[in-house]
Amino acid sequence: MTIPNDLETEFVEKLLASQEAEIITWSKEVLDEGMKPLDFFDRVFTPGMAVIGEKFARLDIFLPELMDSAQKAKAISDQVLAPLLAKDPASKGMTCGKVVLASVKGDLHDIGKNMVSLMLQVNGFEVIDLGVNVSPGDIINRSREEDADIVALSSLMTTSMPYMKEVVERLEGFGIKDRFPVIVGGAPITKEYAEGIGADAFGKDAIQAVQECLALLDRSASP
Repeated sequence: MTIPNDLETEFVEKLLASQEAEIITWSKEVLDEGMKPLDFFDRVFTPGMAVIGEKFARLDIFLPELMDSAQKAKAISDQVLAPLLAKDPASKGMTCGKVVLASVKGDLHDIGKNMVSLMLQVNGFEVIDLGVNVSPGDIINRSREEDADIVALSSLMTTSMPYMKEVVERLEGFGIKDRFPVIVGGAPITKEYAEGIGADAFGKDAIQAVQECLALLDRSASP
């Protein structure tokens, strides 16, 4: 099926301006007209969310619009795409990768972490959210159990930042650091701090976190 050039544009416009029920109906109509679910995900949904992220980065839209668009996108993913893709053999492996996500020990904040989780999910990642105040040992054990592709750590308190370093050090000590690349983020975290503790990536916000996670997957897939 030839995909109209303006379909992605219309998707973005509806994410920003339409009610959730309206864009869900629109998505179902597009699929009913013959577009394959995987094509919709790869060529409308995913690039459309990238446009939303670019608009946020340019300050064309702000946090409320970003979160509203992400919630609508998740509803489309859960209510429209997921049931169809589950029936489509070609969609096996559609998930970008698996991310174990946690606010580290000593940190009870979850707003930023939850936003990253949502943005990762609507961009095709499977997210294992361990919650808040999670110890380095629990993070590493769950990453092993889930065979995660990426470990994502959040901290909004300087007092909990050392536990990010401890996660990286333990991974190195177990000799599995290459198996579990680590991305860190949060208000007090800087790129310099991330590099200093040996993290593989730094996300200053949810949009950059998604971009960095995609880059980590590309890096691990390279020969």
